[in-house]
Amino acid sequence: MTELHTVNVDVDMLNDKKLDLLDGDELFYTQTTTGSENYVENLQRSVLAPSVLRIKKGALVMAVKNSLDKKYANGSLGIVMDFEGGTEYPIVEFKSGKIVTMAPDTWELRDGDKKRASITQIPLRLAWAITVHKSQGMTLDAARIDLRKAFVEGMGYVALSRVKNLNNLYLSGINQMALRVSEDAQQIDVLLRDKASRDLKRFAYLQAASKKRSTELPKKTPKASGWTEKIAKMRETYPNAYRPWEPGQDSLLKEKFQNGATIKELSKLLGRHEGSITMRLQKHFGEDVVQ
Repeated sequence: MTELHTVNVDVDMLNDKKLDLLDGDELFYTQTTTGSENYVENLQRSVLAPSVLRIKKGALVMAVKNSLDKKYANGSLGIVMDFEGGTEYPIVEFKSGKIVTMAPDTWELRDGDKKRASITQIPLRLAWAITVHKSQGMTLDAARIDLRKAFVEGMGYVALSRVKNLNNLYLSGINQMALRVSEDAQQIDVLLRDKASRDLKRFAYLQAASKKRSTELPKKTPKASGWTEKIAKMRETYPNAYRPWEPGQDSLLKEKFQNGATIKELSKLLGRHEGSITMRLQKHFGEDVVQ
């Protein structure tokens, strides 16, 4: 069973410990890259396969990319059964029962039609443990989750929603941060409540069309005055607080950050709280980019 942890040090420690317990020779697969260093570094943050994959026969592994022929998916678990003669590519038996020789795959960073960078690697990683951040987008058959070191809002939701069935989810620890609601989620909630309130007034005439419909509609318009006051107060200091991120703002954020701008400078430039800047950078570049 895969364990989900919030920090890399715990994940690496568990995977290394489990791999060292296995007998047999250890094989290494080193990624190859194309493109300038800064583009490769940017692409690397979104590639789940490690730059150097270290495995043995019997290792628990996870596919980190969807197979074009649908033999495995991002998040599929399996065991390394053997290595192909000649190529030494790992042969993995997935929990679905399919046995697949895992050849290298390629990830690309493109700017329109122009390829800026590429990374080629075996699309696997050790799977006794992974970080919550790396699990985003995956669907796991089962997981043991430790949220005692959760350090950012939304981590609990990301981790707990990875597992298909509640009966296969095991929670070994949690802290107060894990289930806090993120600023982005609060922002969306305010926008949806405001829109619902406006639409309720706009389509009020439809209530008369059906008695059944009339009984289903709330008698009072939901109020968001508390949130409205909070947002108005915050926007006195941060003009863009709780506003959706526009593509141009995201581009400026990434450009300035990669050129050395501090969180405080970015906060002033973009009119957003420093916490919002930090979470946005972690969304683009990974949980470890901002300490």
